Amino acid sequence: MRTKFSMKKSPHIELAAFKRTAEEKQIQEVRVRDLYLDPQNPRLAEFSHTGTQASIQRVMEKEFNLQPLKDSLYRNGFFYEEPLVVVREPLAQLGSEPVLVVIEGNRRLAALKSIFESPTEFPDKESRDRLLQVPVVIRDNREETLPFVGFRHITGIVPWEAAAKAQYALRLVKGGHTVEEIAQVIGNEARDISRWIRTQSLIEKAEDLGFNQTDAAGKFYFSYLLTSTDAPATKKWLKLETDKDKATVRSIDGDRFKRLWTWLYGSKEAEASPVVTESRQIHRLNRVLASTAATRELEKTSSLDKAFANTKSREEYVAEVFGRIRSDLQDVLATVSGAGRLVENDQNREHVRTAKKEFRQLEALLNTLKNELGL
Repeated sequence: MRTKFSMKKSPHIELAAFKRTAEEKQIQEVRVRDLYLDPQNPRLAEFSHTGTQASIQRVMEKEFNLQPLKDSLYRNGFFYEEPLVVVREPLAQLGSEPVLVVIEGNRRLAALKSIFESPTEFPDKESRDRLLQVPVVIRDNREETLPFVGFRHITGIVPWEAAAKAQYALRLVKGGHTVEEIAQVIGNEARDISRWIRTQSLIEKAEDLGFNQTDAAGKFYFSYLLTSTDAPATKKWLKLETDKDKATVRSIDGDRFKRLWTWLYGSKEAEASPVVTESRQIHRLNRVLASTAATRELEKTSSLDKAFANTKSREEYVAEVFGRIRSDLQDVLATVSGAGRLVENDQNREHVRTAKKEFRQLEALLNTLKNELGL
């Protein structure tokens, strides 16, 4: 089944840095309790949360190593030179009334909130009190912050992971920009931006199809999907087509995409474990999908090793297997060499008998292979 879909249109997003009046450039001091963590924070791209402030705070505490930041803020205070960037917008958790949502500085805000929630760990009241209000720059809407936030975290001093970059880039594309336009503003190679957008677009498609990011895998690895869909053979197998200017997915074979997803991440519904257990195996999966016979074997057995064997010529396969066997036998020789013949006593007799039996079977197999292969 080949599934086609189109990206939803979004209002055009301006990429140029906004010009500011003297009044707009002023930094204000706002109470920490009046500031809210951003549910759309790209840093949260790979982590599951409910969108509530408590849920986001838990993720930030667990995944983003806030302790050094908390210690620094408690000891030194908040650096006025690094104001938070906030916008006024409603949060689903709180209803329709706009609140101050932090767009830039969520780690610092989470660290501040943690300090106030942990008076035992941070007992000095004076040190806590000087953190009650922090400097902020208030912008009219989220789009006004995109040029600064994107530059800072994609090419600037606090880099995002690829998944966060992908969310940001896809949002700009949905706002009406091409890959080339985005590349010119944030300073990254257009090729990298295209890869991020393609992968994030695939993730959105997977969500539409009901795939589960945290199915059998403990953590969703954005890089697995990114790297696997880089390969021309895998793209061809998926019947994956992307928009030339925006890099978003235009069409894909939904059934095959489901299979790829399961091979990468597993499926509780199908009671299937991932066949890719580490990133280095992805090149093997790509080679498998370049071969009809190898892909058929993977679909049949769910064994990447067995499928990968089908990507090689008969001659290459035999040579590699013999090489592995020789290496194992050399390890055996190195381990037992110099100790003399095997000793048959009451303790070892059964092991020696088994070793002799296995050796005779190895000899028979080698002779059969020698005759069969003309070696």
